[in-house]
Amino acid sequence: MKKVKTVDVKVRLNIELHQKLKAKGQQEERSMNYLINKAVELLVNQSKEVRT
Repeated sequence: MKKVKTVDVKVRLNIELHQKLKAKGQQEERSMNYLINKAVELLVNQSKEVRT
């Protein structure tokens, strides 16, 4: 498997959002890190679509 380079980022979430994210991760058997990466990926790709 190809190793992906990463960077550590520290963020602050409001407690309600954190609880919902944690529950979603447990429900989908995914880490919060995975879900955050997917959310950022969607946001970045969405921004590209709006500009074109």
